[in-house]
Amino acid sequence: MPGFTHLHTVSGFSPRYGASHPERLAERASERGMDALALTDRDTLAGTVRFAKACAAAGVRPLFGAELMVASAGEREHGGKRRAPVRGGAFIDESTPRVTFLAREGAAGWADLCRIVTASHTGEGQPLLPWPDNHAEGLTVLLGPASDVGRALAAGRPDRAARLLAPWREVYGDALRLEAVWHGRKGTGPGSLRLAARTVGFAAEQRVRPVLSNAVRYADPGMGPVADVLDAARRLVPVDPTKELDSGEAWLKDADAMLGAAERIVEAAGYRRDTAYRLLEQTQATAAECLVDPEDDLGIGTVHFPEPHLVGAGRRTAQRVLTSRAAAGMVRHGYADRRDYWERMHRELDIIAHHGFASYFLTVAQVVDDVRDMGIRVAARGSGAGSLVNHLLGIAHADPVEHGLLMERFLSKRRAVLPDIDIDVESARRIEVYRAIIGRFGTERVATVAMPETYRVRHAIRDVGAALSMDPADIDRIAKSFPHIRARDARAALAELPELRELAGEFRREGGGTGSCGSWSRPSTPCRAESPCTRAGSCSPTPRCSPVRRSCRPAARGCPCRSSTRRTSRTSGCSSSMCSACGCSPRWRTRWPRWSGRRGLPWTWTPYRRATRRRTGSSGPPRRWAASRSSRRGSGTWWGGCNPPPSMTWWSTSPSSGPDRSPPTWCGRSSRRGTGGRRSAVRTRTWRGR
Repeated sequence: MPGFTHLHTVSGFSPRYGASHPERLAERASERGMDALALTDRDTLAGTVRFAKACAAAGVRPLFGAELMVASAGEREHGGKRRAPVRGGAFIDESTPRVTFLAREGAAGWADLCRIVTASHTGEGQPLLPWPDNHAEGLTVLLGPASDVGRALAAGRPDRAARLLAPWREVYGDALRLEAVWHGRKGTGPGSLRLAARTVGFAAEQRVRPVLSNAVRYADPGMGPVADVLDAARRLVPVDPTKELDSGEAWLKDADAMLGAAERIVEAAGYRRDTAYRLLEQTQATAAECLVDPEDDLGIGTVHFPEPHLVGAGRRTAQRVLTSRAAAGMVRHGYADRRDYWERMHRELDIIAHHGFASYFLTVAQVVDDVRDMGIRVAARGSGAGSLVNHLLGIAHADPVEHGLLMERFLSKRRAVLPDIDIDVESARRIEVYRAIIGRFGTERVATVAMPETYRVRHAIRDVGAALSMDPADIDRIAKSFPHIRARDARAALAELPELRELAGEFRREGGGTGSCGSWSRPSTPCRAESPCTRAGSCSPTPRCSPVRRSCRPAARGCPCRSSTRRTSRTSGCSSSMCSACGCSPRWRTRWPRWSGRRGLPWTWTPYRRATRRRTGSSGPPRRWAASRSSRRGSGTWWGGCNPPPSMTWWSTSPSSGPDRSPPTWCGRSSRRGTGGRRSAVRTRTWRGR
């Protein structure tokens, strides 16, 4: 059986999308018998170095790529149309097609990959690769379900897919691939079997090589809920089970599992089962073409310094130039007769020569001199200020000998790490500094350093709590209980800090919080053994409604309604549209704030006479909320649902009696209430239409 290489994998460096670190992905690939693995993060190459080092430790060959949003061939403007801003002023628009690019042909392919990633970030708004910049000879392109071609196939338009494929074929030729993905979904959308089969068949018709991919988002199975929370945090919406959630299949599967997926796909496409082996062979051949060596092509593990003539060395070595400039600095600062200063200078120069970093110090000194010549204020900070050589070169102002600063905090023979000299300049003129550095050293030697977005623990708690529709007060309480640490240290903080353990135990006892059912909470209600919807002793004053499963369940775990033999609601899992045990109803919880009741109240629960009048009145609720019908079977009111939602106001039958905060506890059976001698009655049920 042929092996398998995942060509489409994202890590945590894809913000709010990937759910596993590069190290975990490399470890799992090695454990599952893979000899190569690709990292194709969204809109960035920030995880490349960590991924390359992790693959070297795990014995896996790394492949490098990126998943980018690409403008269509006819779209000229950069960034496309803009939508209304959401929280924080961001524009959330995920409708633009995405394409996966893989580097091949060594350093040339890596350079092309860096170029198109840079081009995608030059415009405003979300990163978008303009079509004029979408060309490279050292790249392999995967058109998957998220591409414009894949979307046309999902819509059942192979003719349109062929038209959209033509410009891609013209630019990339034989380096073009069609990516088939199956995540066990139904229908024809991304991850469905029908779309994967259409992709394989369309590739055969168009004579384009297909490849099999699993569009990996996490390393291990069972991490689908994590992906759901990340999607909700990225889109700034709560997790909604009525919409499409993660299938739970986007994990790093082994070769056997991918062979089974390939057999299902080719069988659905109408081919023989042995065609699955050919599909895996095509995938392996594509992986073999994407050769980029991390050490030779990327230069990982080696240090590159500017040429000697760029730092004023000429024919002399950089170490000799550094020594002479440091000696001149001793005279310039008035330390020529200070023996301790000379000893400190020679000791530091010996450490610098041991590591071979003389060129680096000369480069930084040249940058500082150029900035001062431009009339821009500049100063060094951090551990670099503890070096006397930096002080003598004019990089740092403070005298480290006078102030007792240690060189070993900055650089020593026992620390084989690159020194870091931090320089502060005027923020208003930093663009001038960038241009001056690029003008002296050239674009081929200068690059800006990015700072990838990572979670702090408080930010992570707020995003997860909002995604799970928790009470904002509970979210704020939990977040402020944690110290200012990284999110990955949250478990360590829970184990070490007793106040966090007490808070966690309190929430476990309360069942997840004090009434986190959307926008309202259930008041304390005694148990009612006579109700067919409850059991004695099973009610809880603090309900907990799961926003993921939309199931009513009190703090005692498990809704008592689930034991009822009555017909259960498809959304709530209760025996009727509302539950008298916990007062939770997903329909009421999510939709009732859209209509205001009488005189500003959030909702008015009216008796049969008012409900009859309001059914057709302009001030009443829409029909999808309530429906009434008359009956001649006797006086009284029959309530098909359970108690009203907790924060609703009960209005008694008599118009003059006013609101009553103690609603009846009838549930699921006919209950009668006096109607003043009237023979007609009204049956009121929760409307389940639409």
